[in-house]
Amino acid sequence: MALLAVAVSSYSLTNGALTVQEGGNARIAEGLFQVVLAFGALAAAIGALNVRSWAWAAFMIWAVIGLTNQILRYFFFEDPNYVSMAVNTFAVLALSPADVQVAFGVRHTGNVQPTRATRRSVVSR
Repeated sequence: MALLAVAVSSYSLTNGALTVQEGGNARIAEGLFQVVLAFGALAAAIGALNVRSWAWAAFMIWAVIGLTNQILRYFFFEDPNYVSMAVNTFAVLALSPADVQVAFGVRHTGNVQPTRATRRSVVSR
């Protein structure tokens, strides 16, 4: 997850900087929004390296905000960034599995149905 967050952060930072260079009030605002999201993803990457539960929550919030922004741009402004939409969707899908949530302490193991691998490790103990 930390590598994904670093990759997403660098993409958002690059995309934001290029958008700001295009000029125009709307483009500058959009570029600055991307830069702010980039620093949020970078903070989540640092937390993910330490496997902190707040890092999972921060990265999920980041992805949902970014995805919502692109969906709104698709419906109302006719100029969505499909790469950003795909990256945000991938981040949400990567953070959604129960084993990822358990690893970051977001979901407790009592709420998760055991898989075959989990059952084998419990039986062998």
